[in-house]
Amino acid sequence: PCPFQAELTRMFKDFMIQFNRTYRSPAEQRRRFGIFTQSLLVARRLQETELGTGQYGVTRFSDWTGGDWCPLPQWGIGVIAEAGESAPSCPAAQHPLAPRWVSLLSPQGKKCGSCWAFAAVANIESLWNIHFHQPRNLSVQEVLDCSWCGAGCKGGYVWDAFTTVLQRRGLTSEDAYPYTGRKETCHNLSEPAAYIQGTCLSISNAREALWLLSPSHGDPPTKPPHPTHFPLYFVPPQYYKKGISQPLVKSCSPDHVDHVVLLVGYGHGGSAKRRYWVIKNSWGEGWGEKGYYRLYRGRNACGITMFPITATVTRVGAPGHEVHCPT
Repeated sequence: PCPFQAELTRMFKDFMIQFNRTYRSPAEQRRRFGIFTQSLLVARRLQETELGTGQYGVTRFSDWTGGDWCPLPQWGIGVIAEAGESAPSCPAAQHPLAPRWVSLLSPQGKKCGSCWAFAAVANIESLWNIHFHQPRNLSVQEVLDCSWCGAGCKGGYVWDAFTTVLQRRGLTSEDAYPYTGRKETCHNLSEPAAYIQGTCLSISNAREALWLLSPSHGDPPTKPPHPTHFPLYFVPPQYYKKGISQPLVKSCSPDHVDHVVLLVGYGHGGSAKRRYWVIKNSWGEGWGEKGYYRLYRGRNACGITMFPITATVTRVGAPGHEVHCPT
């Protein structure tokens, strides 16, 4: 074989050792080696065209295909837009966006497209911590098992998770209902650990979204116009390793959002051109910057301004009740 092929083979073997990969057959290993090779080329192109300080390379997702990610269900992206048009705008926030808010990081697992549930549950956890100073570690598994619209591990929408929590009048703790990474029978447990009163659209239109993410806007104000730490639909940056990511639009198109993450903070790297958002992912601490991702703040990078929606928590002791699924 040519020297380049030998180097690829060595890198793939190193990858298998580092990430404890085994495949069910030689044919499957050859297929995954082909995917790994293509992933290296994509990571190299991202690095060559990177406009910020982002670094890309081999990650534990380098042998994954598009079908291994957290897909949007059959309703399609149009349902997100329709929901956005009808969702109420959020009231003025009383709490600032922290430079960084950190909570428990749990990997969602390869066989379950549960990013939508992780982001929604993390949103509720952050709201309880921000509003009531009551840290919560809530059950993602309950959302998967009891999903009101039936999405489960096949991918879903954030408001499906919120609708489930509303319909069940709360969500139990992770300890009481632990994550298994697969959809199972829904269990009814007695006492919820947290609940919500409803949902609202965090950024109600594209103009406001672009204003919020504009470099000329500076850092978010002390009292931002909307509640913070909200889920965002996003293009998955599977080859990201560290730095402030600023890919070309064609490399991270807003038209191809198929992953959900949680916006938790902001910062800057010493200049206006290095302002960034801090994003919490659901892939565990072994990905990115210990599970987090820094994305350039100033344009609709990777679709970050599209369809941000949040639960609303206004008071303790009064869970809301609302049921609606896409048609």
